[in-house]
Formats: sequence, C-alpha cells, structure tokens
Amino acid sequence: MPIDNSNMLKVIEDFPHQCRAALPLAKGIAVSGKVDKIIVAGMGGSAVGGDLLRLYLHDLKIPITTVRDYKLPNFVDENTLVFAVSYSGNTEETLSAFEDATKRKAKIVAVTSGGKLAESAKKVIKIPKGLQPRAALGYIFFPILGVLVNSGIVKENPGDVKEMLDILSNTDDFKSFGESIAKQIGSRTPLIYASEQFGAVAYRWKTQFNENSKVAAFTHNFSELNHNEIVGYQTMSKERFISIFLRDNFDNDRIKKRMNITKDIISQKVDVVEVYTKGNSLLSRLFSALYYADFASYYLALQNKIDPTPVHVIESLKKKLAE
Repeated sequence: MPIDNSNMLKVIEDFPHQCRAALPLAKGIAVSGKVDKIIVAGMGGSAVGGDLLRLYLHDLKIPITTVRDYKLPNFVDENTLVFAVSYSGNTEETLSAFEDATKRKAKIVAVTSGGKLAESAKKVIKIPKGLQPRAALGYIFFPILGVLVNSGIVKENPGDVKEMLDILSNTDDFKSFGESIAKQIGSRTPLIYASEQFGAVAYRWKTQFNENSKVAAFTHNFSELNHNEIVGYQTMSKERFISIFLRDNFDNDRIKKRMNITKDIISQKVDVVEVYTKGNSLLSRLFSALYYADFASYYLALQNKIDPTPVHVIESLKKKLAE
C-alpha cells in the first residue's frame, strides 16, 4: 500500500483554510517612504510567492523581481522594498541576500517561521511552523500582499480573495481531477506548458512533481516554445513523455491559437492533457491552477508508492554544505 506518513493529503486539503488564516498575518506591518522597486528574496517553495506576486500585480508600475541567489541586483537601494522569505529562517542564500539588503539600507520585511532570519530582521511576519516550505504557499503569499496593501502600494481587493476561497473550497473537484491527471501521466515525464503570464504557475507544477512525486518534470512558455522546443518533438514518444497545457480563458487570442495548433502538431507524438483555470479574477485563476498541481503531484507519488512529504536528497545536500 502507498504510504503518506506525514498526511500530506490533509495539508493539501486544508490549503483553502491556510489561505484564509494567512490573510491577517500582516496586520500592523507596513513600510513608509518612497518605494520604487520590490524584491522577493527566497529559494524553493519560499520563492514561489514572489513569482505569483509579480503575476498577480502585473499592472503595478513598480517592478517586482524574485531573487534566488546570495546577492541582490545592483539596483537595490534605500527605495527598494525587500521581502526576505525563508520558511525555516535558516536558508543560507536568503540570509546572505538579507545581509546584502541591510548593507544597502533597503526597506526589509522578513517572512519566516523562525530561525536566524527571525532573530535578525526588525520587521518580521511570523508564520506557522511544521510544514514543508512548498506546502506553506498561502502563508507566504498573502502576508506579502498584505504588507503592500498596508503600505498603500496596492489596493485591497476583497472580492478577488472571496472568489478564490469559494473556488478552492470545492476541494473534491480539484482532488478528483488531480488524481485523473496522475493516472494519465503514469510513468511518463510531464512537460508543463502555459502562457508567459502563467509561466510561474507552470514552474510550480514542475517543482511539485519534483518534490512531491520525486520525478523529473520540465516546463516552457508560449509562445517562446514555438521558436525552439516544438522541434524536439520529432524524436519524442508517448511511452516516455506527456504534455500538460495550462489554459486560461483570458489568454491572448494569439496564444490560444498557438496552443491549439501546437496541440495538433505534438499530439502525433505525445498525449496532451489540458487544464483550465477557474474564476474571473486573476487571483482565482492563478490559485486554481496551482491547486490542481498539488493533487496531481500527490497522487502521482502514491502511484509510485512514494511518500510525498520528505525530500531526503535536499536535506542531505544541506548537511554536506554545512560540513
């Protein structure tokens, strides 16, 4: 029998509640003064919130950049708002980026469950412990958004949040479709494609397959993949690969046409699964697509008789780095 020793299923099922619980965590935390750049510094699951923030706030005139590195870009200065995000609080790249931000006198808000980051930062949003970082996305994303609202940088939009929570609360729908996707994948390598706007969502699918299912997965965006990767399908086969298209009704019409044509072309070589976002607000569409990935990667792990929670390879790497 497949083993889910840490009950990852319950963690995934509780994700709508996590998002709801995360909303008030930024209460009372804001920054003042001029902000003309926003950085989210983090690694792995802690960095995904920055990717989603950039997508959700794509109309914001202030640029948002996710940094997965030890050092921040040279443009960071006292007018830059830096979110240092580390679920554990001990991620070495993020701690280094935090120190870099401090030296440059940037405005800094830490998002963490504890560790060295909580001890060092002056403004800290404490989030609950006990989860894998990748399973704490709600606790990471919504407090960051809350700080921007509190600081007057973005406007609060409770309608978006309500629609998203209503959609995610239909957990059984996401669960059954996610399980169906896992069955279709089987032992094949998933290739996840989306529009540029949803590129970070496709990347999250990839990393959820990596960490939960313990399988290789790859991603690319439309329409760039039409200028290179599509040619590689000449030597691919249904036995080894399967493509997953993340589709959004609000995608550019030319992107929709490209997806349709691409599906026709590559279907001669591989099976194609289409996943449609839900809702009208961008927030709902982003998080509904993400929620499918949680269940698909979970059930793929069970199919492979693998516990979805532990990531022993990552922990082993960290121990060797600490030697």
